[in-house]
Amino acid sequence: MKPILSTAAALLVVASTAVAQMPPATGTSTTPAAPPAGMPGSAPQTATSARTQIEASGYTNIKNLKRRDDGSWEATATKNDVEVAVSVDTSGSVTQISR
Repeated sequence: MKPILSTAAALLVVASTAVAQMPPATGTSTTPAAPPAGMPGSAPQTATSARTQIEASGYTNIKNLKRRDDGSWEATATKNDVEVAVSVDTSGSVTQISR
């Protein structure tokens, strides 16, 4: 009885390994159409995701975060001990702006 069980278990492991290594079916994509929110290159939809992108660009002490009519975000932040104005555009790019 034990040899049958161990053989069945071994076959199950081999079969599940083979299935796990199969490529996805033709016509399906495993790549998302856009990066997840909060990741560089994605359009920030919330204040939290905009703040995350600003922080990921090396800024700290983010204040006065406001969404503009065009969907972009602006804030005041600190980088290299200097307070500056920053913008997060609708594609997710963070830039320093002059006021």
